[in-house]
Amino acid sequence: MDCLVCNTRSAVDSCVVCHVLLCEICGAKCETCGKVACAEHTYTTHSGKVLCKPCQEKRRAARHGRHSGKDHDEQGADAEVEAAPEEEIERPVLVASARKPPPPWELSLYTACAGVALALIVILFPGLRRFALPWVGLVPTPYLLILIPVVSIFWGVLGMALKEYREDRYRCLIGMGVALVSCVMMIVAVHTDPARLAEDEAARIESARDNMTPQQLEQWRTERLQKYKR
Repeated sequence: MDCLVCNTRSAVDSCVVCHVLLCEICGAKCETCGKVACAEHTYTTHSGKVLCKPCQEKRRAARHGRHSGKDHDEQGADAEVEAAPEEEIERPVLVASARKPPPPWELSLYTACAGVALALIVILFPGLRRFALPWVGLVPTPYLLILIPVVSIFWGVLGMALKEYREDRYRCLIGMGVALVSCVMMIVAVHTDPARLAEDEAARIESARDNMTPQQLEQWRTERLQKYKR
């Protein structure tokens, strides 16, 4: 008898669901049970596996029972075996789609830029160049902020050392260069602090007074008094 789909070739089997006669071209063999099904009762998985409708229903029932926490024994061993390959296929896809961490050169460059921005703020606002710590007193703020470019240099060195980021080595060098600029700016902020300069001037005057003779000290006091009288 001829195939009832193409009406051209001889039938070799019938559909497992509707029992329509099929030839070797119009029928699709299920890769699970080995039975033949027509195009209407054939299902293709995401991995390209061909299943007949009964096997697909068993597979879907097994997946539903697994997600809802029900017992899988009633679904049968065949359904569990069919569900396993798709899990193995979906797992690498989920891993591949995960967000990758930023490369070291980005961390180095962004951290260095943050250090430059903070150094500019400290330079433009001299009142921020010192902060008080208990039992220590006033501490220069750049001494604390210099840790930022140090972290930037660390990421730059790490990026140059790792082989997978070999192509980004020049970017790591740029980040490290910006970090060094930040360090220089912070050192300048410490040495140009008005409060520091005033303390150094007071210490210099005090040292000079200690080395004066009584006559020189009296003359210095007279000159200072005359200066304020003016």
